[in-house]
Amino acid sequence: MSVDNRLTDDQLATLSPGDSVVIESGRPRHSTGTVVRAEGPHIAVSVRSPRGAAYVEQYRRRDGSRIGGRIPAKLINADAPVPQEAQRRTRHIDSLFRDWARHRTDVNRLRALHDAIGECLEVLIEPTLR
Repeated sequence: MSVDNRLTDDQLATLSPGDSVVIESGRPRHSTGTVVRAEGPHIAVSVRSPRGAAYVEQYRRRDGSRIGGRIPAKLINADAPVPQEAQRRTRHIDSLFRDWARHRTDVNRLRALHDAIGECLEVLIEPTLR
């Protein structure tokens, strides 16, 4: 889950019943929900499952993360764009990982995955060192 698109503390504090929110869970899967209650340290959000069943999930007002559930989820800002280059790198790493996962004994595929992850980390770490 991306750090760049999380709701800010101010945005989380101003959520009130009836507000629509976007939820990111697992491998960037986005869904929408509606705030049904925002009291104390928790925000209750009504969401629909892929089959249409309604559920109420609780999120922490402090950081917008879901309380409970097997897969982590966060309330995010749907307006925050994801850089195209970052998406391309992530898709490339995902495809290399899937390729290696199908052929786990192939050292060359593992090496290609390792190199791609290393390049991605270099790009991410380099701006912070300046």
